[in-house]
Amino acid sequence: MAQDITDIQQEIIDAVQDDDTLNTKLTSTSKTAIWRLTTYCIAVGIYLLQLLFDELEDEVDTALEERLTHNAYWYSTMAKAFQYGYELEDESDSYEEEDEDAQIVSQAAVVEVNGTLYIKIAKGSDGELTPLSESDPDELTPFTEYMARVKDAGVNIEIVNDEGDDLRLVIDIYYDPLVLNDEGALLTDTSTYPAYDTIKDFVTSLSFNGEFIPAELVDALQETSGVAIPEILSVATKYADNDWESVSGKVVPNAGYLNIDDDNLTINYIANE
Repeated sequence: MAQDITDIQQEIIDAVQDDDTLNTKLTSTSKTAIWRLTTYCIAVGIYLLQLLFDELEDEVDTALEERLTHNAYWYSTMAKAFQYGYELEDESDSYEEEDEDAQIVSQAAVVEVNGTLYIKIAKGSDGELTPLSESDPDELTPFTEYMARVKDAGVNIEIVNDEGDDLRLVIDIYYDPLVLNDEGALLTDTSTYPAYDTIKDFVTSLSFNGEFIPAELVDALQETSGVAIPEILSVATKYADNDWESVSGKVVPNAGYLNIDDDNLTINYIANE
């Protein structure tokens, strides 16, 4: 990691002062002394060189991680590199040209279970993630074929391309009646519902295939305007057509992301008096 220019310059000055020949010639303590200005110029040059080495090290680490080791990160990187409507180069796992507009997979994560790699994917931006379409147009079929061609021989893969897991929450919000009304809206702006917004933002901002931890949602609500005491009464998730399952401690969504509809969000507002 590059040092501060001041630290580098001080090391040079210390070396000069420790040298029996130089310390008798370069005695001025003025910041504008030629020898001190020279040490500053040298320090800047060393600092820039260190920055370049840091950048080179990062590039080499990234290249090794992405290209040499076909680990879970490599597979997720390849999934996001898929370009809809493009053919791969002959005997290659890459395209002749890169077209970011054709890279429709915005999120990907890989989980290995019993020797099979489950590749979770979605398109869109955070908070508005959706599966790849299966008809009109069919995006899933070419993606599945692409992954079959770029994967290592003998590796079993399964594509997980589903709507986000449903999240159901029941929460008691003890609110400050000086700040919020009994419906959870700000007294100064009744179109704004701080607790509701915090819950929605928290769920949509989770990293793809990241853990949903109810305790962290409580922490976020405690920092929300007008919320005195947040208490989560129940949490459950539902994947596809499966039954609701209670969440204890944390949960990783099967589809890689969560959706919470207003019908599945119950907030009981209780004045904290």
